[in-house]
Amino acid sequence: MSNKPGLFSRIKNTISSALNDAVDAVSDPGQEVALMIDDLKTQIQESEKDLRQAIVDRKMLERKITELEASEKEWQRKAEQALKLGDEELARAALRRKADYSMQVQEAKAGLAEQTQLAETMQRQIKDAKAKHKSLDLRRGSLMAQARAAKKGVAPGTLSDGGTLSRLDDIENKINQLEALNEVHAELDGDAAKEAEIDAKLADLGGETELEDELAKLKAKMAVEQKSLPKPDED
Repeated sequence: MSNKPGLFSRIKNTISSALNDAVDAVSDPGQEVALMIDDLKTQIQESEKDLRQAIVDRKMLERKITELEASEKEWQRKAEQALKLGDEELARAALRRKADYSMQVQEAKAGLAEQTQLAETMQRQIKDAKAKHKSLDLRRGSLMAQARAAKKGVAPGTLSDGGTLSRLDDIENKINQLEALNEVHAELDGDAAKEAEIDAKLADLGGETELEDELAKLKAKMAVEQKSLPKPDED
C-alpha cells in the first residue's frame, strides 16, 4: 500500500515564502523564481507518477479484498458441511479459519479506505498545483522582475542605476541653479550698464547746466561793469 503524503509538502509551500528565500539567497532572484516555477512542474510530474502508483495499489487492495471474501465464504461453507456430517470439531476448525479471513478482510477494507482517501487527496493537490503552476507560468516575467527589484531594493518597473540617475539629477539641478544665477547676473549687469549710461548723460547735463550758469553770471557781471563805466562827453 502506498502512503506518501510528504511528497506534497513542497507543493504546499507558499510562493511568497519561496520568493523571499530566493531574494535573500541568490544573486539573481529572477532566475531562481524561474527555476522554482520549473521545479514545481517537475514536482507535479513526479506526484502524478505517485498518484498512478497509489491508484494501482488501491486496485490491488480491491482485488485482495475480493479474494479474502471468497476464502471467508469458502470456510463458512466448509464449517456448514462439517456440521452436516456431525463433526463439530471440524466445524470449529473451519470457523476459526473463517475468522482469520474475516479479520484480514476488515484490515484490507480499512487499508482500502485509507488508500482511496490518499489518492483523492493527491488528485486534488495535483489539480491545485497545476492551476497554481499555470498562473505562475503566465506571470513568470513579472515575478522575475519583482524578485530582482526586491533584491535591489527598488520598486518593480523602476530603473535601478546604482544611484547614477540620482547623482545626475543633483548635477542637473546645480547646473539649472547656475544658469539661473547667470541670467540674474546678466540682467543686473545690463541694468548697471543702463544706469551708467544714464548717469553719464545726467553728468553731461549737469556740466552743461553749470556752464550756462557760469555764462549767465559772467554776462551779468559784465553788464554791471558796463553800466558803471563813465559815459563819453557829448559834442
